[in-house]
Amino acid sequence: MLYIRKPRPFPRRYRKGKGRRWVLGLVLLAVLGTVACSEWGLKGISPELTQEAARGYVLEQVAQAVEEELAQEKGPFVTVERDGQGQVSLVSAQPERLNQLRAGIMERLGKALRGRATVYVPAGSLTGVGLLNGRGFPVPITLGLEGSAEVEFSTELLSAGVNQTCHRLVMTVRARAFSQSQRFETSVEAETGTVLAETMVVGQVPEVSVAKG
Repeated sequence: MLYIRKPRPFPRRYRKGKGRRWVLGLVLLAVLGTVACSEWGLKGISPELTQEAARGYVLEQVAQAVEEELAQEKGPFVTVERDGQGQVSLVSAQPERLNQLRAGIMERLGKALRGRATVYVPAGSLTGVGLLNGRGFPVPITLGLEGSAEVEFSTELLSAGVNQTCHRLVMTVRARAFSQSQRFETSVEAETGTVLAETMVVGQVPEVSVAKG
């Protein structure tokens, strides 16, 4: 009688070791590929792309600082006085409240606009292909920022219909940031406006008082 011996399987330990080596090899290739793509992408980042990304970061930080400070309830920004007929006779800003708001925003931006900051540019913008501009996964770049900000308040009187006027208290935030990085040197400025209070006035335009600065 003829016997056929079945081939002996590889030891399980050997198969596990071989599988691990394959996995490690694939991971290594992926890492090397990512690094290569990143280096290729960084070389394609133009000064214009760097400036646009930095401006987006600054605007985001300004919006966040304003939102977080306004979320803190500390009283109204204006007071309204009326005459004996109930008409608005005086609209005055609250200096203490506005000074608190200014100080809080400048403190937040003083921290956010100084030091290392990570900004992003879309990968498609690095290819030079118009259809891909602004598309693709974000490519991170690191900037060393030095920045500053200033906060000002002003009033606006706008026509709101027949014999009606809208009084607005507006806050303007201006921010500047510089990156002296050898690879990504840039300088940006950004400005935002926020309406802090609106008062509808019927009849004669009232007196207006607002904190300067």
